[in-house]
Amino acid sequence: MAIPSDAPGMIPASPHVHAAFEPRQFFYHVNWRSRAYHAGATLTAHHGSGSDFAGFASLLACPDPKRIDIRASVRTVPRQWLVRTYLERAAIRVYAIVDVSSSMFFQGEANLRQQVTEFVSSLAWSVTRQGDAFGMAAAHDALPHTWQVPPSFQPGTAQAVAQRMTQYWQQAAPQNHGASAMPAAMAAIGAQRALVFLLSDFYWPEALMQQVLQAGQPHDVMPVVLRDRTATEGLPAFGWARLRDMESGEVRSWMLRQGLHQRIMDHDRQHMQALNARFLTAGTRPPLWLKPDWRAEEVSRHLMESMA
Repeated sequence: MAIPSDAPGMIPASPHVHAAFEPRQFFYHVNWRSRAYHAGATLTAHHGSGSDFAGFASLLACPDPKRIDIRASVRTVPRQWLVRTYLERAAIRVYAIVDVSSSMFFQGEANLRQQVTEFVSSLAWSVTRQGDAFGMAAAHDALPHTWQVPPSFQPGTAQAVAQRMTQYWQQAAPQNHGASAMPAAMAAIGAQRALVFLLSDFYWPEALMQQVLQAGQPHDVMPVVLRDRTATEGLPAFGWARLRDMESGEVRSWMLRQGLHQRIMDHDRQHMQALNARFLTAGTRPPLWLKPDWRAEEVSRHLMESMA
């Protein structure tokens, strides 16, 4: 993503991010069955002592006299005792896969790093309060593989994630890193189905996008797109500007004029439409375009309406 290198406020002098953590709880749901055995809120295929009716079975197959159904038993031919069977509910794994490439250091109307920290921390808070396991991984070209949070049910996971992400943003600096490690971060989740929140600005080449989406095929993927409108709007009306690509470091000079402004805005609109179509083709949920002033109620509504 190219931005004016001399535009005030677009490249922060310090990568500081506030460490304050105020969780916002939102709600999600999945319509696939968990294969885990840890108690939770998601329906499973395991028969047990849950409350979701599954059907009838022979008393010999399920020796639980307390659940004998007299009416169902007298209708059987030949006669046999039938008992009601129920399905268990279990937890699922919820992951946040975060793009921390250099383009995520862009700062204009909003601070993308602070926005990512608040959303991921609130996600961890929401997940653990619902009884599920939260894990995360962050990736760019040269990020060590230790920058991961294994799935955890611990109530303090959200606070730990907020603190760790804040420390990372404070210590890191934009060093022309791309997002080539994102497919590996996605593949590291494993084959067991999980709900995956994929956070990025998605200024990716097509080959990288294809690799990431292919690695996410076994999972329920929720793309979360972070954008700052000042990247394409509010540029100087006329004159020369030096634009720097935050990931490659390439600097180019452009003559800004009305026609170029319109081309930039048209390209941004086309890119949004192409992203929506790309995610639809890949079988993910409809992307969540996260606004700087996002509200938990809006996120909950989107998640409930976009069950994959």
